[in-house]
Amino acid sequence: MEKLRVLFLPRWYPNRYDPMPGLFIQRQAEAITPFCDVAVIYVHPDPDCPNKFEAEFSEENQVRVLRVYFRPVVSRLSLLAKLLTLLRFYKANMKAVHSIRQFDPEIVHAHVLTRMGYIGWKVSKKFKIPLVISEHWSRYFPENRSYRKGIHHQVTKFVVKKSAGLILVSAILRNAMDALGVVSPHTFIIPNVVVPEPLGHPESKIKTEKKTIIHVSCFEDKSKNITLFLKVIANLARRRQDFVCLLVGEGPDFIRMQDLARDLGILDSFVIFTGLKTGTEFYELMDRSDFLVLSSRYETFATVVVEALTCGIPVVATPVGVVPEIINESNGIILHGKDEDAMTSAIDRMLDQCRSYDKEAIMAGVENKFSKKDVGEQIVQVYRNILHPNK
Repeated sequence: MEKLRVLFLPRWYPNRYDPMPGLFIQRQAEAITPFCDVAVIYVHPDPDCPNKFEAEFSEENQVRVLRVYFRPVVSRLSLLAKLLTLLRFYKANMKAVHSIRQFDPEIVHAHVLTRMGYIGWKVSKKFKIPLVISEHWSRYFPENRSYRKGIHHQVTKFVVKKSAGLILVSAILRNAMDALGVVSPHTFIIPNVVVPEPLGHPESKIKTEKKTIIHVSCFEDKSKNITLFLKVIANLARRRQDFVCLLVGEGPDFIRMQDLARDLGILDSFVIFTGLKTGTEFYELMDRSDFLVLSSRYETFATVVVEALTCGIPVVATPVGVVPEIINESNGIILHGKDEDAMTSAIDRMLDQCRSYDKEAIMAGVENKFSKKDVGEQIVQVYRNILHPNK
């Protein structure tokens, strides 16, 4: 079967300054390569860009990637600078699109609203092809408090309405968008790709006397609720000493959370900050842990929960992202209370029972649900249904 030609237009994508943003979008692009010829255009602001625009082309795991860096506009008038920078961002995207004429896409797939949805709509009109939109952003949740109505809201609704399909990573995200009136009659729930690196048979792991809790985040306290989690660990440290907690990651509130742990008297005793860990190093930490805690106020997906399950370790988590869909009594505890007492009680209970879970069953429960093959096939089926609705 001839491969479909798909153009990805992501708002976030790994770049020369940071390999992490949009990693889940990169994985989706790679997931559809068995069925599609994929090109990615990614535009990134760069104050140090030597020219107004700078392009870098590469082929990465069978995906053609054109990264365009541009110099933002500087002005004493901040609003003017913002508008001119946005215009330059738009021009960079359209110039890049014009440069791939020989590619001749059959589908344009925009990732993250709103500006990429608008650009995707313009490209779909140019090539006379369908537009598919994937949304990954958590701004729609009321706890986030960052979604604004007005013109931005109207444009968001407009491009979603113009799309041939809207792909969301969780039912919770769909509910949040529906509540704001950002709806499409052609909405599909397709999860992110999770690429595990299992490190041997789960039963072969040597358990230390102390149990290890792992908490992974981007250290943004507003969403990840690390303050509450650290207070809970301090509560538990007053009643038991049979555990240690690893806080993995880095981000804007990293130093503030270290200071809080120090003030609570748990830094370097009950709580260890490891910094950012990726790849095999990350999975080695996960594999050695007894269970994961997710304390977030909101998540669109909660990748780390799936990563924990692929390693065969149970989870204590708030009901965010895909948690209500995949966590049950066989693999963890869902926190329905958001206060210290509820979380303290749940983690206390998990400390007592974490080593009695069936590790093989936990791993089997997520097998093939979040693989590149499974997710890639679901995305491509959306494309095919749009292009050939009568087949």
